[in-house]
Amino acid sequence: MAKSMTMDQVKRRLSPEMQALSAENKELRSKIAQAQRTSGELNVIMEDVLSAVQQADRVKLDVRHSGGKSKVEQPSSHVIHLTDLHIGQVTKPEQIEDLGEYNYAIATERMKTLAEKVIAKTDVQRSGYNITEAVVIGTGDWVSGDIHPELQFTNEFPAPVQAVKAGYLLGAFFMALAPHFDMVRAELITLDNHGRLTRKPQATDGGLNNWGYVSAAIAKEYCRNQANVTVEVHAQPCKIVVVGPERYLTFHGHQMRGWAGKPYYGFDQRLLKEALKRMNLSDQVKFTKMVFGHFHDAAQSGWWTLGGSVSGTDANDHNQGRFAKPHQTSWFVHSEHGEYDFSKWFL
Repeated sequence: MAKSMTMDQVKRRLSPEMQALSAENKELRSKIAQAQRTSGELNVIMEDVLSAVQQADRVKLDVRHSGGKSKVEQPSSHVIHLTDLHIGQVTKPEQIEDLGEYNYAIATERMKTLAEKVIAKTDVQRSGYNITEAVVIGTGDWVSGDIHPELQFTNEFPAPVQAVKAGYLLGAFFMALAPHFDMVRAELITLDNHGRLTRKPQATDGGLNNWGYVSAAIAKEYCRNQANVTVEVHAQPCKIVVVGPERYLTFHGHQMRGWAGKPYYGFDQRLLKEALKRMNLSDQVKFTKMVFGHFHDAAQSGWWTLGGSVSGTDANDHNQGRFAKPHQTSWFVHSEHGEYDFSKWFL
């Protein structure tokens, strides 16, 4: 009588295909068993949760509310980040598939809209905050300029006319805010890229050899007789602007290069360099945050704030696949607690 084979002998006689199927079957059985154990464990956990819910005491928060009858006594400032007006630029709808349009008349209307929005938001916030001051941080590119050959042919006005019109528009904006605040303070950076008078960007005297300097100087003269408006012209690469507890390091932003949209690595690199440069120096040059423009698409982090543009998408942006609605930004700064209520104003 033939002897029966052991299991090992059976496995050795199985074909490789059968052995593979057997191993797969074993693995599937293991997964099913694991799933069943997990399901069972979850059922036990959920039963514990339900039991805990039934036994737990309800939480009551004793919230105090003034009923809207009182407001913060310490003053706050409304900070308006004004950047990239590009006065003189002409964008025709057919050039960008009807995604926008821009010229001086449109720029004027958008600045009027911005002033209205800022004033309206201030009035709303005054129900709870003591808002006494408007601080306009201007980070440049007031004019389209003629730094590219095509701009010399497509601009609405020559560069000197752009600078004058931009200066009057800036001054008119500051004057529009004046009746609604105890003080309007404008801090204007003039070193940028579109306003430069030299072929290549200039560091030394770049803020003077710039149409932006002309625009800022005209804006200052425009407001000369308005007692509660001050315009400071900063013909330098960057400037610390103090608003309450915040010390904003302001500059245009063209110093940071990128090839794939906004160069966030460049923002952080600049932040690191500036922090290291200033960490062992006087408190007068230390900062809490960077504020800059140039990239036409507003964003912010805990360490920097990027502004938008009044001009919006132009033909070059459209050619590169970029798009940004015309917009500017503002926020409030409490004299003790710092920033609150950041807003994008689409124009």
